[in-house]
Amino acid sequence: MRLNPMIPATLAAFALLTVPACSGEQKAAPADVPAAADAPGGCERPADPDVVRAEMEAAEARVIAVAEASRGGGHPALWTLKDEDTTLYLMGTVHMLRPDVDWRTPEVDAAIDSADTIVFEADTTSPEAGRDLMKFFSTQGMFGDGTQLTSLLTEGEVALLNEALAEVDLPLAAVQPMRPWYAAINLSVIQMTQEGFDPSSGVEMKIEAEAKARGAAFDYLETVDQQLGEFAGLDNCAQIEFLMQTAEGMKEGTETLDLLVSEWADGDTVGLAALLASPDSFGSDAAYDALLKNRNARWAPLIAGMLDEPGTRLIAVGAGHLAGEDSVIAMLRAEGYEVAGP
Repeated sequence: MRLNPMIPATLAAFALLTVPACSGEQKAAPADVPAAADAPGGCERPADPDVVRAEMEAAEARVIAVAEASRGGGHPALWTLKDEDTTLYLMGTVHMLRPDVDWRTPEVDAAIDSADTIVFEADTTSPEAGRDLMKFFSTQGMFGDGTQLTSLLTEGEVALLNEALAEVDLPLAAVQPMRPWYAAINLSVIQMTQEGFDPSSGVEMKIEAEAKARGAAFDYLETVDQQLGEFAGLDNCAQIEFLMQTAEGMKEGTETLDLLVSEWADGDTVGLAALLASPDSFGSDAAYDALLKNRNARWAPLIAGMLDEPGTRLIAVGAGHLAGEDSVIAMLRAEGYEVAGP
């Protein structure tokens, strides 16, 4: 199964910007970096790519079976949290979509149109955000010291990575300077883009354009450093598991993502939880905790605190954050808030 495809909008919008030029000879790894055969460095990862594939295929079969067996309400899910003078709408989003996907409903349109303030995960479109993103990618997404990505991998993992690169016609040299998490994101975004998914067709981009046109305010749940820091903060072992999860899924194209979009458009929160909100979908418990569960735990009290401000807000975040037992919705309900919706 591939890397969880609900990548943050920041990455969907900017990940491709630092893919280096692909010409020239591949740079050798520094002398103090272990060879690929010794790369695990204490990480408990199977060196046999067939073992990796078998584990990932079994995980994929489990979550797809759950998703295909469940049904939603026939439209994207929408939740409501309110008190006497405040209404909060919560909506799960997909950051990249095919342009022909129709996700609008009268209920969704009413929530967008009535919101005084739109709340996204992070600012991705302002000039300041662009500068912050590029700085982060260059300092936290790239090694910067001459380290080569393959120096961290076993021979079997290098073989799997090369297979993934072939799927998107990208040479190994293009990702060699990248840390594993950033290489994984770039592979995923490149393939999605090649197969017709477009950040400008993503839900946030559509909502933002309409909200700006009518003068709505904007707010954010986290900063660029907070959001992307969760990726960069993973240890090498978790990052490599993350990369291998992505690489293994590349040969399937966007089949899993198309299923995910279908589940989201149907409002199937059970299916979304299986596809998006489990360690299987992230490659490891560490990645799941850092990229989903910990962020949800930060967001839930921030969202609850918005009840102190009169008005109407639409909170639009990646759909994986609103599905499953560790979702923002589940956390709010566990604190006693009455959240209407599925």
